[in-house]
Amino acid sequence: MQPLQEQSTSSLQRRAVFLGLSLTEFWERFALAGLKSILTLLLIEELIPQSRSIFGFDLLRAFLDWAADGATGPLALASQIYGFTNALVYLSIPVGGLIGDLMLGRRGSVLTGGASMIAGLLLMVSIIGFLPGLVLFAAGTGLLKGNLSVQVGVLFENETQRRRAYSYYLIFLNVGVVFGPLAIGTAALLAGWQVALGLAAGGLAIGLAIYIGIVSDKYCTVDFSANSPRAPLGREKDVKDPGKRNATMRLCGGMIATYLCFAAYGQIANIVLVWSQQRVDLSIGPWDIPVGWILALDGLVTILLLFASQAVFRHLSKRGTEIGPLTQIGLGCLICAAGYLVLAFGGNAIGGKVPLLLLLIYLVLVDLAVVLVWPSGLSIAASLAPKGQTGLWVGLFYLHGFFASLWVGWIGTHYETMGSKAFWLVHSAVSAAGAVLIAVSLLFTALARHDAYAITTSA
Repeated sequence: MQPLQEQSTSSLQRRAVFLGLSLTEFWERFALAGLKSILTLLLIEELIPQSRSIFGFDLLRAFLDWAADGATGPLALASQIYGFTNALVYLSIPVGGLIGDLMLGRRGSVLTGGASMIAGLLLMVSIIGFLPGLVLFAAGTGLLKGNLSVQVGVLFENETQRRRAYSYYLIFLNVGVVFGPLAIGTAALLAGWQVALGLAAGGLAIGLAIYIGIVSDKYCTVDFSANSPRAPLGREKDVKDPGKRNATMRLCGGMIATYLCFAAYGQIANIVLVWSQQRVDLSIGPWDIPVGWILALDGLVTILLLFASQAVFRHLSKRGTEIGPLTQIGLGCLICAAGYLVLAFGGNAIGGKVPLLLLLIYLVLVDLAVVLVWPSGLSIAASLAPKGQTGLWVGLFYLHGFFASLWVGWIGTHYETMGSKAFWLVHSAVSAAGAVLIAVSLLFTALARHDAYAITTSA
């Protein structure tokens, strides 16, 4: 059968391919989140005591001791290895996207990345290969993730459809975040950590099988290559064209605003938990909610808000109202800023323990910000990137997690000296700065369009 252009791809086929891509992302996030949930304790309890059996561990430990100017204890060592692994995952995503753009293509990158993740997990099971396997797993994640997201964008020519698709894609991602730690953590507890890693590898194998079965040349007729002739993914590079300059401004403004929003949001997994344990009344009757469940609730609220937001956007679309991606990012930044204002002023105004309701209001606000910002930022990266560089820019979008981690860790060291109110106000200001940046980008874009219109009419 001859390959078809995207416009002739049936709606049913497109949905099937989207489902295949989303299920692949679910299994990737299932394995990644599951591994991260057991990694620190696994290092402390099982691996560091027998570190001489692990290839490269003594060299790594000597380097970390030198960097810390002294001996590194098990907790600090495990924390540093966890941090380096997380950083490597995020840093490898833009590199993986560039490899997909220039070398292996989208499908080749996803399959190579998935195979690398599975091989890395199997190496980790052997103990001697734990560190090389961890590096291989992290690098494979970067190769798979960015190229998978680009393929979702290629399926949809319309910006609104693409943004909606990324919203549903985020649902699959969050479900993987919820179920990965539950399944792999339970397996580690009941059957041992090596079985848990095997479960993660099995999940990835299922994901790759789905990808091969649905997103394959025999079934899928969509061109996923970096040089696909289809619009609108990727734009020609011509800095003399005012429209291209406006696209670059929107792309950079949207990406930086996304970074700022997630820098504020990222504190939810760090000092927000500490503050909640100290200040929030987590009891419901005679039962006390474990503070770690706040993150599980965060994922659940995000999923519910994704469904609700899509219902609202569909209703607005039927009434002829469309909210553009930059506007959604700006709104998300403002809503995230409002969430931290709730913590700053609500927590300060209430003496003693803070009611659980205030924490829930904060969760709804910051999760609504994620629902607005994440799909819109990814859609902008996919649609406004220079032609042939879509994978690279999608990878740069995912660096929001890397920079957020750096900020969250650094500012978190000042929490006790700043006090909670000032601490939360700083986070509110960081997110609000993203909204200001979006407003400036929209203003300059409007002025540039006005100037271009004036030149056209005068000519």
